[in-house]
Formats: sequence, C-alpha cells, structure tokens
Amino acid sequence: MLARVERPSAFACVFDAGEVVAVGRAVFDSGWVGVFGMATLPRARGRGAAGDLLRSLADWARGLGAEGMYLQVEADDAPAVRLYERAGFAEMCRYHYRSSVR
Repeated sequence: MLARVERPSAFACVFDAGEVVAVGRAVFDSGWVGVFGMATLPRARGRGAAGDLLRSLADWARGLGAEGMYLQVEADDAPAVRLYERAGFAEMCRYHYRSSVR
C-alpha cells in the first residue's frame, strides 16, 4: 500500500534499546507535507520519541523546500495535541466521523 503513493514520502522510526518505539510517515505534495500514521508504544510515551520523530520528518520536509506541514489529530488525544502545539502546529479546523447504526 505504501508503494502506491507516487509523491515523495518518508517513513521514520525511533529506536530505544534496539526496538522501534515510535513511527510516522510524511508525504510531500504541492509544496506542503502531510504527516500521517504517527504512533508511539505506550511504554515509550512522554519520553520524547514522538517529538524526535516529528523533528526528523520536519527536517526532511525542509530539505524539499516545503512551505509547511499539516496533520489531523483526534481532539481528545491531549498528549498528541500538546506535542503538535509544542512543535508549532495550530488548529485550523475540526472534523468528525459519521457512522450509521443498523
């Protein structure tokens, strides 16, 4: 599935004691970089892994001359919202999922 993305993209991970503890992906398109699939193992949360990962993806984006970065985050995921705010992201809009009940 990842290979089907035709735009320049990067995958990054953070290791701790030889184990991957955080992952994320970025895709460059039309001057902007979208950040997708950020995840950190529960035992590694709050220790800087996600911040390191996001900085690596931002460095990659800067190297491509990206104008900026964007992402989506669940509004009730307070630790992730804090991470992204510290990294300079600001809320631009809200969204919600719809589902049908049968």
